[in-house]
Order: sequence, then C-alpha cells, then structure tokens
Amino acid sequence: MTLSHSEAHEAAVHRPRRIIMNNDGNDCWSHDDAADGGAGAKTVENFLSKRTSPLVGSQVDAIFYCTGVVNSYTHHSEETELRIVADRGVDDWAHELKQIAGRDSLQVMTDFCHQQDWEVFWSMRMNDTHDSGDEALLTEWKSSHRELLMGNPGDELPFGGKRWSAMNYERPQVREKVFRILQDVATRYDVDGLELDFFRHPVYFRPQMTGDPVTGQHCDLMTELIKRVREMTQQVAQERGRPMLISVRVPDSLGYARAIGLDYEAWLQEGLIDIVVGGGYFHLEPWESLVALGHSYGACVYAGLSASRIVDPSNPGGSVPIELWRGEAYTAWQAGVDGIYTFNRFNPHDPIFHELGSPETLEGKPMRCEPNPGSAIEYWLKGGEQFVRTA
Repeated sequence: MTLSHSEAHEAAVHRPRRIIMNNDGNDCWSHDDAADGGAGAKTVENFLSKRTSPLVGSQVDAIFYCTGVVNSYTHHSEETELRIVADRGVDDWAHELKQIAGRDSLQVMTDFCHQQDWEVFWSMRMNDTHDSGDEALLTEWKSSHRELLMGNPGDELPFGGKRWSAMNYERPQVREKVFRILQDVATRYDVDGLELDFFRHPVYFRPQMTGDPVTGQHCDLMTELIKRVREMTQQVAQERGRPMLISVRVPDSLGYARAIGLDYEAWLQEGLIDIVVGGGYFHLEPWESLVALGHSYGACVYAGLSASRIVDPSNPGGSVPIELWRGEAYTAWQAGVDGIYTFNRFNPHDPIFHELGSPETLEGKPMRCEPNPGSAIEYWLKGGEQFVRTA
C-alpha cells in the first residue's frame, strides 16, 4: 500500500531512534599520528572508522552529522566556504574526500548510514561562535560582514557568553544567509532531515548580550525563519517523493528558550518541527515537562545528554564514570522520552552506545542518578537561573 505524503511524513517522524549520535564532523583530526594510533591512509574506510563504522551493531539508529561551523564546511558547496584546517598542528583531511573518492564528507556519511538503514540528518550549528576566542577562525563571509555580528573584539558584552562574533538574527541578511545554507544542503544531499542546533551557541539577538529583554517580536522573526525552512523542506520532500524532517536542539525550559528568542511551542503549534532535543550546557527542568509539551503536538522528544554538562561532581575535570551516563539516560527513559541523544561523545567503541538506548539494557547495571542542571546558565542569559526547576 502506498502511503500518502502526510502518512509517510508521520511514519518518518515516529520511526524508532534508540540513540541519536551527534557527530561534530572532526572525524579526521589527528594531532600526532603515533599518539592517535596512526592516521592511516586517506580513504573512505579510514574516515568512517574514526567514529562511524564501529557503531554497526550498537543501539545507534541515527547520526546527526555536522560538517563544520557557520559557512565553513567540509562538504563542497558554491554557497559556503570549504573548511580547511591549516597551520594549527592538526591533520584534517575530510575536505579532501571529494578529490580522494569522488564523494565529499556529507555524501560519504549519508551513503554509509543508509546502507545500515540508519537515518542521517545534516546538523547546522545555528550560531557557532568558536571564532570569538580566535579571530583567525572567522570565515571570509563573517570578516566581510562585520556589521551583521553582535560586536567587535574587545567589546564589553556582559552576557550572551560575551560572544561578539555571533550573528545577529535581527538582521534580515543573517536569516537569509542561514536559510540559503540549509536550502543548499536540503536540495543537494539525500539526507533524511535537518537539525537546527540552537545550543551552538545559545545567543541570537543583541539585547541578550547586554542583559536586556529579548521580545516577542524577536521570537516572531525566528519563527518566520523556521516557517520558511519548513516550507522549503516540504517542497523538497514532494519533489523527491519521501519526507524530510526538521529537528531542533534547544534549552529544555520553554521559558529560557523564549528569553533568548526561541518560541518552540509556536513552532510545534504550527507544525513546523518534528523532533525536539532538549538539553546541552544545562538541563533546567524534569524531562517530564518537555515530553508532555512535545507529545501534545505529536512531536518526538529526545533527552540531550552532553559531555559539556555531565561531569563527576566528586572529580570535576576528571573522567566521568559510565554510571552517571546510565543514570541520566535511565531517568530520561522513565520520564517518557522517545530516545537518547548524545553530544560530544565520539568514541564509537564507547559502551554507552550499546547501553543507553533502552531502559531494559540499563536495568541491573550500576548507575548514579544525581540531578545536575549544569553550569553557564547565567553566563548566557541574565536571570537564567530563574528557569531551573527541580520538580
């Protein structure tokens, strides 16, 4: 029986995903061949061996693959710049795959995932600001459009992570550029969906930088962008004959999200998004809150477990016992999430990828359940601590 477009979309939304692994695209980075076990030959097989092919047989059902930061990617495009790491003491050859194998990094990842019957989403970091700490990382586009950024090096910006290089989404040129980047990928690659990663980094409108209120009008500007992206992906889906989903990674507190310009309840109400991943630097409310919100609109909800937040309180800065990851995942499963999403955890041999994807595989194993809202809550947003709710 042939499904209608809406039926196929609904089936794709609710496809089981035990674990979604976010891969930040630094598969090939090697500081020292010997220390890294040898970088090996520049082949597709070696590229995939870094983080992906060993996951076969694990509980990972989807990979959200990020090929770089805003306008600088290892996939090849006339819309964006090619990310080539040079003179920084690392060997990063992902950008060479097009010449090596005739397929770029995103094509290789998409093909492999589909061979395993995994989903693959392209993950866009909506306002990555690593360049705030090193101006040499600025793309040509940012360098030539300084007026679209939050500020300049040395500016006194007390909040918003002090990220002067963040794009100001109040400017229509920024929203247009972001839309074109997403459209370029959606129309040229056979990905199953797009991830809009709003945690990298969580600042979008300039009032946040100075501790002033981000308004409903700001939220409306972002909602209009999401609506435009949805219309584009629906058109792509119609033309290719299969769905293209939209996932968002956002603060799990709707109040915190609205305070930085992200009214994702409006996105849910209007049917603009399919998957909500909550949590990143911080986890602000019991998982039940986000589950209830997302499920009330027919969306899937995933618990975002990030190495940025999950630390051992008895050994800050040290290795994190797997018991903590198990406890975080088990608590989320008990709250009714649809699956687990991992961030900044890349070793494909890590046992978490064989355990966290089901409460049944966690039961009976040692675990620690220690509520941990995380840090940097006020670092990004003045008054952010008011959104922490433990019950």
